[in-house]
Amino acid sequence: MRTRLVRIACLFTSAASIAAAALGLASRPALAQERSGAAQQAAGKPSSAAAAGAPKAGAASPADRPKAGAASTPGSAGVAAKKPSAPRAGAKKAPEPPPAPARVWLIAPTPLGPWTLRIDNEGERPMRIPADVRLLRLEIDTPNKRTKKTVRCAAPTGLKPSGFPERRALLLAPGQSYMEHFDPRLLCFGKDEAALAGGSVVRTWYGWGPPPRWSRKAPSPPFAAESTDDPAAFAPAQGVAAPTIVLSYDLPSKNEAEGEPDGAEAPSPPGDKQAQPSTTAAQPSGDKAAQPSGDKAALSSADRPAGAVAAQPAPSSSDRGAGSSGEPIVDANAPRLELTSAPWSDAASPRSIVVRVSARNAGRRPMTVAIRPRMFEFHVAGPNGTAVCEASPPTGAIPRDMYRTLKPGASVDVSILLREVCPADTFAREGLYEVTATLHANEPGTGLGIDAYTASVAAKAPTLLRVKSAPEPFYAAAPRAVPTPKPEPAEQDADAD
Repeated sequence: MRTRLVRIACLFTSAASIAAAALGLASRPALAQERSGAAQQAAGKPSSAAAAGAPKAGAASPADRPKAGAASTPGSAGVAAKKPSAPRAGAKKAPEPPPAPARVWLIAPTPLGPWTLRIDNEGERPMRIPADVRLLRLEIDTPNKRTKKTVRCAAPTGLKPSGFPERRALLLAPGQSYMEHFDPRLLCFGKDEAALAGGSVVRTWYGWGPPPRWSRKAPSPPFAAESTDDPAAFAPAQGVAAPTIVLSYDLPSKNEAEGEPDGAEAPSPPGDKQAQPSTTAAQPSGDKAAQPSGDKAALSSADRPAGAVAAQPAPSSSDRGAGSSGEPIVDANAPRLELTSAPWSDAASPRSIVVRVSARNAGRRPMTVAIRPRMFEFHVAGPNGTAVCEASPPTGAIPRDMYRTLKPGASVDVSILLREVCPADTFAREGLYEVTATLHANEPGTGLGIDAYTASVAAKAPTLLRVKSAPEPFYAAAPRAVPTPKPEPAEQDADAD
């Protein structure tokens, strides 16, 4: 009974609320008409009502779309005005500029150089490039299957420009190129020089970058090729890749190309053999010892002309003595020095250039010798030409304890700071140098009663020196553009095929 009374009370309450709502609508007829119209639209189109309850991503309802000429009001209309409108169907995107028409070539006739860097402007508008070979990066795959690896060669941090080198800025007109000859050991220095061999595959990149593959940002300066027009005629490029090349092997010498070993003399024509032996037949017997026996053996019976005397008998044992042919006697066991220097040296500045030299007794008997740093002479070949760092003359005042005895195979190592023995402007520019050492062992030790070894010995191979920083810049002159070289007729025919 109590439950029924509660339900009846609830019914009366709901009826009272409905009546109050009806009275409110009657007092505001415009609002009631608007709500009734919205209800009728919702009843006629249930799908649109569902869409209004759960709008799709990126879609706006008709009520949210601002009408033309209507001012935005606070509330939902203002929120709708902030949403980005979808692009029109007929709108055209701005055309993307074409890539930079720069082409980079790497010409390598031999593995160890010199090589040539060439940059062409193949477009119809001028471009701006940094004419600097230090922006090259090489990736070299060695051909050795057992130790196959990829060697990456580039200029060191102190030598490579960190930004765009304004002094090397060059404007290339259409049909112009920039060409520069360089030594690849400037980039592949030290142990990386071993990768410069025949059969190695070289991939080249010029400039900066490239940006990582996952990056979607627009390229930022510095650029390896950019337009000089405003607006730009083509897109700028942070770097340009050159075609992949394979290094060739060293070319054979002229004699090897003709099938003859080096130093072999060309055979004389048959007509010359007829004129040779007449003086030999008429030569008196007293001059037999002065004539080499090899010349006699060279004349066979077939080559001997008619009427010539028969072959002379072999010389006796007394005639076979050493030096009978006039050649000097060489003592292969005598003590002698061999000079070797470090294959390379990398210096941050001219003040820190150090060359390490080793003098070894290559004979089979011991020697007594005095070796001092002032006895070394250096021939320097670099960007500014050649120079000589001369050795000091003998003084005759070296004390006895400065002489040392070198057994067979023993060596003396000397490290020399070149700033102490060379003129101040010898290494004034950045770049590569070849330094050849020569030892002048010129202290005989006569005043001390010593029979010391004296000789002038040059190193077997020069030391390759790289100076990263110097008072003078890497380049002495401004870059210059040249007309693009035209391909040879043979290359044009090959391209046509």
